[in-house]
Amino acid sequence: MSYFMKGWGLLFLLMFFCADLFAQQKQIEQLNLDVNTKSYDEIAPIVSRNEQTMFFTRQGYPIYNKNLVEKGIDLSKTLSPENYRRKLSDIFSSIAGKSITDAGKSSYNQDIWVARTKNNLLDQVSHPGTPLNNAFPNSLCALYNNEQSAIVINQFPEEGGIQPGFSVCHKNKSGDWSDPQPITIQGIDNNIAPEVSLAVAEEGEAIILSLDHRDAYGGNDLFVAFRTGDNTFGKPIHLGPAVNSQSHEKAPFLSSDGRTMFFSSNRQNVMGGYDLFMVYRLDDSWTNWTSPKRFLSPINTSANEGFPCFNRTSGYLYFSSDRNGSSDIFRVSIAPPISEEVRVVGNILDDAKKIKQDATVLLRSKESGIYQSTFVSTDGYYEIDVPMGKTFQILAQKPGYQSDRKTLNFKKSDIYFKAFHINLALKPLEEGATIDLNTIYFQKSTAVILPESFEELDYLSEILTQNKSLVISIEGHTDNQGGKSALKKLSKERAEVIKKHLIKNGGITKNRIVAQGFGDSQPLNDNSSEALRQQNRRVEIKVIRIEADIEGENSTVLKKY
Repeated sequence: MSYFMKGWGLLFLLMFFCADLFAQQKQIEQLNLDVNTKSYDEIAPIVSRNEQTMFFTRQGYPIYNKNLVEKGIDLSKTLSPENYRRKLSDIFSSIAGKSITDAGKSSYNQDIWVARTKNNLLDQVSHPGTPLNNAFPNSLCALYNNEQSAIVINQFPEEGGIQPGFSVCHKNKSGDWSDPQPITIQGIDNNIAPEVSLAVAEEGEAIILSLDHRDAYGGNDLFVAFRTGDNTFGKPIHLGPAVNSQSHEKAPFLSSDGRTMFFSSNRQNVMGGYDLFMVYRLDDSWTNWTSPKRFLSPINTSANEGFPCFNRTSGYLYFSSDRNGSSDIFRVSIAPPISEEVRVVGNILDDAKKIKQDATVLLRSKESGIYQSTFVSTDGYYEIDVPMGKTFQILAQKPGYQSDRKTLNFKKSDIYFKAFHINLALKPLEEGATIDLNTIYFQKSTAVILPESFEELDYLSEILTQNKSLVISIEGHTDNQGGKSALKKLSKERAEVIKKHLIKNGGITKNRIVAQGFGDSQPLNDNSSEALRQQNRRVEIKVIRIEADIEGENSTVLKKY
């Protein structure tokens, strides 16, 4: 399979719809010779948010990954050089539907390359090995999941060989990529024509596809498909006449605002073979778009321009063009830089005395549960950068205190001209204090904790780990619906199961936890409505003692000599 070969809100929208007014004044930069070779094709740039890394595809280059697995055997290690070249030519001929006699010089010989910035822009180029590359056509379509996941063309079964489609790779903790796992798209499995391409929307929840599909007006059109499970997507939905034409629409790229899309097309009135276009999604549907705007010279020329990639942080549009003979990668500034993060600032205050407190501020991803960044405050003031487009929880951490927790989600379509201010309150963990948790949910009439409550219990474990002198009481309470003995038994069982969870999953010693059940004997109200009864069905966590060396650790005493 081969590729095509040869909020910002209103402010952002207006800037781009002036593209055909200001494009003629823009300076085009051809990337350096570390990236662009003189005689070979470089296409499909995918640039990281910080612009320090770029993946791209190099075609027909004599240095390529020769790993060729069939039936579990790497033929590059078993065949003679001549037989290997003949085998690869046969494979490429089968993919292309025509005879290819020199596989190495073929445009189907394409590998993923990586350029990183060391001294100047993207001046350090490397060639990844497996699993990103092999002897088959390889190209990276998109990054998502905080750039920890990548979608690549084609599918590669474990036993070897190649199948049409797309695959996903994930980075592990050491920074290595996993083997490609196939992506299933309803209705087009094993029926994907050459020259397809793909963009990621909504951090992997949707994809934009260029497909030669039965619903297309002519040639390749753009479609959207929504995630239905791990590596599975539903039936592609045509984006409609506002975007698609009777000609080809290829190489879509969706900006990180989730609404601005770039693509290439050879529709009527283009300057050359393929030109670059831009459209803007006007609402939350995927069928209401602005009319495509075509970039003018020097972005588009009488040659072919394709594979747009817009970096919102810098305002640069990267793309491929064969204006100088072979295809090279260029960039041009088309918009003012807009940060992908929001600076959040504020004070850390004692909840009672409103006095500033030194503490560590933590930013935790709600999706992964991982603490993404920290800020150590020595004066009670903090500032921390929060990525846009995802949900995070921010809190302060200090021994002897519990922090309130704030949920943050900044839309990528918004603009923040100044820092977002939010104060964090610290509540002393003293004898008699209640540790504030969100509701702990159980299966109805049982002591089985529902998975959505594990996050809260992990948070409680963190507090107890940070404050090893605390002894707590877990107190179960019910409403008045049922026999008193049964209610007291259920409330005690729920307290006990929380205790067991903290011991097993949180590593908290059992002598620090007392579990009690009070049934309906301590209501918060008169149980006169379901809403009030729900308030009475609760678990409370209270500090009952503060003891030194509670976990049997050896204390350290400083002696003066």
